[in-house]
Amino acid sequence: MEERKNSKNILVVDDSVLIRLMAKNILEAEGYDVEAAATAEEAIWKIKNREKLFDLVIVDINLPDQNGFEFIRNLKSEEKYRHIPVMILSADAKVTSIKEAVEAGAVDYLVKPFKAEELVKRVEKLAGSVKKEDRYPELKDLLKKEVNRARRGNVNLSLVLAHCEGKMEGEISKIAEKMRGKLRDIDAVFEINENTLALVLPVTGREGAEVVVKKIQGELRGSWRYAISTYPDNGKDEDELINFAKESLMKGESNLSQEDDKEKEGK
Repeated sequence: MEERKNSKNILVVDDSVLIRLMAKNILEAEGYDVEAAATAEEAIWKIKNREKLFDLVIVDINLPDQNGFEFIRNLKSEEKYRHIPVMILSADAKVTSIKEAVEAGAVDYLVKPFKAEELVKRVEKLAGSVKKEDRYPELKDLLKKEVNRARRGNVNLSLVLAHCEGKMEGEISKIAEKMRGKLRDIDAVFEINENTLALVLPVTGREGAEVVVKKIQGELRGSWRYAISTYPDNGKDEDELINFAKESLMKGESNLSQEDDKEKEGK
């Protein structure tokens, strides 16, 4: 993985594919660089074969080859990882387990199932936030005006967030311009950051927004995820619309991936 300057690097150790993917999607959407491991052995291999230290290690208690407490004790015995924070992520909420985790060297304990915003809050506290330049403030200003118009006209308004999983290498502006040529004059395309685009679609309900997503999929290379929020069903103002879409994007809900869509077409 090519690391960005001033990046924060996180290792997630969990034998559940779903948890690994959820944590990775949630944290990468916030700008963190995330690696995942299914076993303690795989995690140790990643740690030893890496020049730069991880800024945070998140580990489950119940691993197939070693319990999380033992993994933490072994990790903390390494001088270079003695002061690297470790957080437990587990469905085991017993007081005895929490106490043992602290004694082993963990500094935080998050119980499954967890909310995306709670995971992000804990990670920001332990590893620090990732400074990202984005255009969400501008998007919020535009949405506020469009929500007012939609409210006065008693019509729908949809917001689409499109996030690319890979490195864009400066291509986001070209893609945004290409999209503008495919949409209506009243629609707006925002470059939120180097990997995320926002589409503001006035007088458009969810079904219409889904049609737009399918339309633009053919224009996008790589692996993309999408999230749709619609006024007034998913939010009554600009903040609620943005938060609903971001939450859906992080959790992987209400998204269509380009690869999945192609697979469906081939069946």
